[in-house]
Amino acid sequence: MRKIFISLLFSMALLVGCIHNDLPYPVVVPNITSMSVQDAVEVDIDYEARVVTVYVSETTDLTKVVIQSVDYDVDITKPSIQLLGVHDLTTPLKFQLTTYQDYDWIIRAVRPVERYFTIEGQIGSSIIDDYNCRVVAMVSEGTDITNLKVTSLKLGPKDISTYSLAPEQMKDFTGGLDLEVTAFGLTELWTIYVEETEVSVEISKINPWTTSAYVSAMAAAGKETVFHYRAKGSTDWMTVDSANVTSDGGSYTAHITGLQPLSDYEVMVSCGDDKTPVEEFTTAPATRIPNGSFEYASLVSGSNYYKFYDPSCGVEEGEYMFWGSGNGEGPEGINGSANMGIIITTIDKNSKIDGNQSVCAQTSQMAGILAAGNLFTGQFAGLVGTEGGMVNFGRPWSTRPVALKLYCRYTTSNIDIIGKKLPPGVTLTKEDLDRAQIKVAIGTWDYRTYGGTKDSPVHINTTDASTFVDFNKDPKTIANGDLIIHKDGYFLNGASKVDAVTSEWAEYTIPLNYHDLETLPTHIIVSCASSQFGDYFTGCSSSKLWIDKVELVY
Repeated sequence: MRKIFISLLFSMALLVGCIHNDLPYPVVVPNITSMSVQDAVEVDIDYEARVVTVYVSETTDLTKVVIQSVDYDVDITKPSIQLLGVHDLTTPLKFQLTTYQDYDWIIRAVRPVERYFTIEGQIGSSIIDDYNCRVVAMVSEGTDITNLKVTSLKLGPKDISTYSLAPEQMKDFTGGLDLEVTAFGLTELWTIYVEETEVSVEISKINPWTTSAYVSAMAAAGKETVFHYRAKGSTDWMTVDSANVTSDGGSYTAHITGLQPLSDYEVMVSCGDDKTPVEEFTTAPATRIPNGSFEYASLVSGSNYYKFYDPSCGVEEGEYMFWGSGNGEGPEGINGSANMGIIITTIDKNSKIDGNQSVCAQTSQMAGILAAGNLFTGQFAGLVGTEGGMVNFGRPWSTRPVALKLYCRYTTSNIDIIGKKLPPGVTLTKEDLDRAQIKVAIGTWDYRTYGGTKDSPVHINTTDASTFVDFNKDPKTIANGDLIIHKDGYFLNGASKVDAVTSEWAEYTIPLNYHDLETLPTHIIVSCASSQFGDYFTGCSSSKLWIDKVELVY
């Protein structure tokens, strides 16, 4: 009897072991949509990399960072650790978010510390090496480095750092001076070196733009330093107003304005009785946006839609493709929405500001799928089934404008189509009005990194949000700006709403915010959409955006 019982149990175990659950769990990817952190200056969430970067003030103790709240886009999300409360973020905090699967996330803290050191009579700016805790300052040849006067000192977080020596005790820098800097219970050993240089005043850099130039020089701190400039061939020197000169110790930068494009100038800097040799520079050209009034367009052969250039027009700026649209490019290129019978961007000869016609970008829909009217610098790159499209954004460019000016007219109504997925943190309903968006950016995007072509380097797949580029944070974006047009007003670069009648033609100027004043761009992107969230297949299917007379301001 015992043998039969054991055998029965064994058989049941085998039976149970053969039962499988063939129904897979759904794939639900969780995101952190927002995070509140005590004393944080900014919290940036990278959904693709799954990294939360918390920017804190320099007085924040990284061993005691307080996370106050966390929001997710999926209700069933569970973190592998308790996120609320106090955390040591001197090193990145690693954890997982779990739905039906586990996803690795990281929270890291960034605490920038402003550091400076200057001495009386210093030449140029001090070189501060954070990693090795070294400072190097330059003084004129023959200066007594055993009896120097420190004029400013900050090598640790403000207000809470203590120093082993007071500035008035720091006089002899022979062989370097050691200084202990303590904050949050941690001590760093810094070494400060003072070296002699033959240079009393020297131009270190000339950065010419189209109608201005930035000129940097090294000179003795505390002495009157004056920047002089003139048109080449002129005998009369002009001086830069002191309000346009900034200084950091013995380093000076002047912003020379009111220059002419593509013109030759001379510059010289004086410091006391000393002067630099005269140096020359040439300003950049005021390059125009090609076909900015869209006078050159042609119907695609055998079709009823336009391409926004005309190879047979006989005018160079209109003979080649600078502007593209989601219509596609006809037999010469890749078909877009026109291939499905939807014309989203066309020419309007009746409503215009400049010349004979404008462009009208109209949002439409087919089978419940929204297709936003659009116009952009670049080329359409293909359809993704019936779900979206691909675009290669950008055209070669080398000048640095300060703004984009254009004329627009916009009509819209309530959102009537909402896509399956919106950007994290964005919630829209059919009670919300649609809005148009215009973006402009210059940068050094490499097609090998951004997936496009040499001429149009930034590849976007509207069905894959990971390909979207945030120009405010993108490392290769030099400058950018954006305009959002509502039914009753508009926003410029995130500023407060301006009430306006947008259904009639109006002039808009979009300032470019520069993240980098030194680098020259390789490409320009201008993107116009009649529905701001058209990339997410969300908007009003009757929104219309007219565009005309697109110009760059220098």
